[in-house]
Amino acid sequence: MHVAARQLRTLMAERPVIGTFLLEFCSPSVVHVMADAGLDFVLIDGEHGHCSSREAETLLEAAWSRTLPALVRVGSPDRALITRILDAGAAGILVPAVSSLSEVEQVVRASKYRPLGRRGVHMLRPHTRHRPPSDLRGYLQSANRDLLTLIQIELAPAVELVEQIAAMPGVDGLYVGPGDLSVDLDRPGEWDCDEIWQSIAAVASACRKHHKFLGCHYDSVELLPRLQQFGVQMLGHACDLGIFRSACAHIVDDAAAVLRTASTPISASLSSERSPAVAPDQRSRVPSPFPS
Repeated sequence: MHVAARQLRTLMAERPVIGTFLLEFCSPSVVHVMADAGLDFVLIDGEHGHCSSREAETLLEAAWSRTLPALVRVGSPDRALITRILDAGAAGILVPAVSSLSEVEQVVRASKYRPLGRRGVHMLRPHTRHRPPSDLRGYLQSANRDLLTLIQIELAPAVELVEQIAAMPGVDGLYVGPGDLSVDLDRPGEWDCDEIWQSIAAVASACRKHHKFLGCHYDSVELLPRLQQFGVQMLGHACDLGIFRSACAHIVDDAAAVLRTASTPISASLSSERSPAVAPDQRSRVPSPFPS
């Protein structure tokens, strides 16, 4: 029943996986496009994102239909919230802004069934495709084994506790958030500073020691070689709005570059084709929309 989650685990054991965050685009069509583009996973952002609970469930349904692993970043370690997300069929959860071991314990209790946690049991939900399993014990064991409980390391206290967080049973991986971490370390926006890399090194060491998955957000491919050296297995690139903004900028830049190479401005060329010849001194000059 947890095919997508197992698929993501298998891929991460073989190579780094690449995905992005869904922040604003809440249509299931976006999930299908991302699957066709070859992304390894999508992560629905319930912290900063716009999607409602019902829209998130629709996105999860679309991801399930494409066997595309879909995780959800929850806004808090609230038990009811985590229960609803996992019951809706998420392949796992990412919990941000964790700063204490008690919060991590709360996350594990909410996301794992007994004996690891105390996740509520309801089998007529999307996570079972509304078909109660004939082997309930086996299903609960599969969920504990396959679904991902990820803790986001984006605050200085979490970095200091990273060894204990990684050692906790029920925690499947740690995901570094360099943006918030740079702010918390008083180096806002400096993703490539020594303090960030030292924090990533500490998280990577803890993950290796305790056999947990390591993930990290990134906004530039220039960071990838160094992240790969640390053994990062899950790479989250920007978000849907960031990708859309970048694509729009590329469209404008590419068009401008081509149009600048034309010897005659398009507007002037069209004007000469549609109008009778006029002496040069009688024409009004039309400036190029792409000045050099």
